[in-house]
Amino acid sequence: MSKPRTATPQSATLNIAQDQWIEFLANFTRDYRGAHARLEVIGSDTYTGYRVETEDRTFDGVAADDKDGEHNVWITFGGTPADHITHGVHRVTAIRTLLPTSNTGPVLDIEAKDGTKTLLMLSRPEDYALPPAAPERSRS
Repeated sequence: MSKPRTATPQSATLNIAQDQWIEFLANFTRDYRGAHARLEVIGSDTYTGYRVETEDRTFDGVAADDKDGEHNVWITFGGTPADHITHGVHRVTAIRTLLPTSNTGPVLDIEAKDGTKTLLMLSRPEDYALPPAAPERSRS
């Protein structure tokens, strides 16, 4: 198993203010939907420990739900209904992002009240870009 990425001198980590979570995550989804994703959960207890929840799965979106002050984040994956999965992070206290570099895609670091961190690591969009559509042939 590979370990989580760490910030490098050429990358920058941004803390997202809680009142900006919904808008930030909507923009993040719009910008990176379709990238290949890896989701890791890192906890301090024996139960959570370190585990890879999913790997090389298509990123579909991420959204914050702050209804009733619960502060949950939902991450969805899958390009087809049969491939669809959702991962929830409950009682979120912080959201940070590691900006993409020329070598890596973006990373979301979502921290829960119990100290558990969920890392969503995405490919660079150009790494999995679809090939251009074939030119349409004229009908004679």
